[in-house]
Amino acid sequence: MKVVNSSITHLIEDTIASKIGDFYFFKDFIIAEFKEESHVSFAQFEDIMEMGKEKYNSKPVGFISNRINSYSVNLIDMFENSNFSNYLSAYAIVSYSEVTTKVLDLEDHYFSIPRKRFNNLIEAANWIQDELEIKKNDNKK
Repeated sequence: MKVVNSSITHLIEDTIASKIGDFYFFKDFIIAEFKEESHVSFAQFEDIMEMGKEKYNSKPVGFISNRINSYSVNLIDMFENSNFSNYLSAYAIVSYSEVTTKVLDLEDHYFSIPRKRFNNLIEAANWIQDELEIKKNDNKK
């Protein structure tokens, strides 16, 4: 399900449409819908990450990859060159195919932050919000 067809579409605060995909900025998280067969690298994603850093002012933020399309990600490039991941507190993936689920097993080796798979966008958004609340409470201690 695309974000614009979901029950949370009214909560979108900003949107960026780029050559690699559409990005939806919410109060505490970003949802990405990458275009079919795109290859996502740091150079292509840098502007989106910079906007996220400005919008969220380096506070904990969540990221949801709504994998409605098939695409590839250069994980090493993305995370070695980005300090956006320094305040990324939770990462949810919404997967709609078995092939995507198998690729996610490989990607799991590159993440040290809480990361979880879903087959429903709303469940992913709820989990992200729960994880961010935990992070905020931990920071208060």
